Amino acid sequence: MKRLIILALLLLSFCLGAAISYHNPQAVELNYLAGTLEQPLGVLLVLVAALCVAIMVLIFWALTLPQRAERARLRRRLDKAESELASLRTLPLQDG
Repeated sequence: MKRLIILALLLLSFCLGAAISYHNPQAVELNYLAGTLEQPLGVLLVLVAALCVAIMVLIFWALTLPQRAERARLRRRLDKAESELASLRTLPLQDG
């Protein structure tokens, strides 16, 4: 269900971008630090949106990196504890 909602949102975004590009074909000049770029408004909007998504993905990745390392460390501890428990279960019982 989650993938269907994401797919619908992506399709809606694509259709909205196509409609904006169709209705705004005039060239727009973008002045940035290294120079200028003259492209249709729709192309610039898509480029800016893609850049924003890429930056958000990088930020999300950087923020979740410590959690991933902690999860890997805990997974190794769990595997070690499970193997130790399995080896203890195979030991014979001693009458004391």
